[in-house]
Amino acid sequence: MGDKKIYIVAKVFDKPGCIAYLCKTPNEARCLPGTLEALRADGVQIVILDDPEIYSEYAPYVYMEDMKDFIDRVSQLNRAA
Repeated sequence: MGDKKIYIVAKVFDKPGCIAYLCKTPNEARCLPGTLEALRADGVQIVILDDPEIYSEYAPYVYMEDMKDFIDRVSQLNRAA
């Protein structure tokens, strides 16, 4: 992906904080948002960001290293929404 970073962020509306995943490949950046969008419940927001730290409305960030763990956590957010 060159030097461009793409983060996928999942957040429950009106609750502080979010979880974020740094895409490791261009394919992840293309496919993961659609997968999450298909799984998400009402009240859960999926956002694509290039630099999460400039978007304070999503803070605090919990960064996930593993894509499967990230998807599992998004599923848990669905229950919290």
